[in-house]
Amino acid sequence: SRPFGPLRAGEPQESLCRPEVKAPVSSQRSKLVAYAAFSWIPHTVGYVAAPLLVSLLGDRHGWMNGRPGAWNLPGTALIAAGTALIVWAIVSHYRASPEGVQFRATPNYLVTQGAYAVSRNPLYVGGAAMWAGWAALLGSLPVVVAGTGLFGLLALVGIPFEERMLIRRF
Repeated sequence: SRPFGPLRAGEPQESLCRPEVKAPVSSQRSKLVAYAAFSWIPHTVGYVAAPLLVSLLGDRHGWMNGRPGAWNLPGTALIAAGTALIVWAIVSHYRASPEGVQFRATPNYLVTQGAYAVSRNPLYVGGAAMWAGWAALLGSLPVVVAGTGLFGLLALVGIPFEERMLIRRF
């Protein structure tokens, strides 16, 4: 019995997902407004502003005349892929969440569809891809060091903590 993660073929979903119930339009609208207004803020700060600020601590390797060199440009693909995964995960949360607006440390629903059917931690995977992309695009050793430290700490402390909370709840 798995408390979370991708479903396997033929595995029942009844205990993991709430039944689809049509909510009033006003409730759906307030949930959409809340997700649109607040879900992008922490991701923009953590996965865009933070690596850009960290990059100011060192040189930009591979850059010429204030522009990224050819070896830096593949970083944009990692940034785009990470962004797409984060957006997909947010949409997956939106679709699985109960009606109304709720912000809790431990959610009262478990997302197993969408991005969460591919990865147990798509927000972290997307964020790591974005940090790696920024490190490559900016040619920044401080971004490599800070990103490795951040996601290493998340892997060792943050993710196990979240998993324990989810196991207790589900």
